[in-house]
Amino acid sequence: MDLSSKDELVVEPSTEYLYIVHATGRRFIVNLDNKTCSCRMIQIDEITCPHAWVIIKKKNLTTDDYCLELFKPYTVMKTYDVAMDPLPDEREWKLLTYISEDVALPPIYKRPLGRPKNKHDKLLVELLLGKKRHACSTCGQTGHNRRSCSNASRRK
Repeated sequence: MDLSSKDELVVEPSTEYLYIVHATGRRFIVNLDNKTCSCRMIQIDEITCPHAWVIIKKKNLTTDDYCLELFKPYTVMKTYDVAMDPLPDEREWKLLTYISEDVALPPIYKRPLGRPKNKHDKLLVELLLGKKRHACSTCGQTGHNRRSCSNASRRK
């Protein structure tokens, strides 16, 4: 759903924390107290949905109260707080001898050709009956097929 323009969203307050947001012909119920929305974006992704953002901005609430700790500016800044030195040129790398001499070989296992067979748990009926016996399509007896059927009339 494209909610780039805030003009598309119409907010209808129900209680102090419960709101109905009308957007592009649909209705979303937002509960700011429980931090839930009927679009389920808040519950699943833990990111404040556009419906809740409209209400938060309209009521002039602080956005930090409705944002996951992971997405707050302080947490993002702490991620990059550790100094990281750039790597030197590849020619200046100092590798240990046992690492540089180690040769990576392809795996010994070869995958068989064709589509993999489906392994399924057999039903009790399949276990009790055993293998299915094929019957002749001409006479209906088991033990042979229509090519070797002696009961069939000879073809002309």
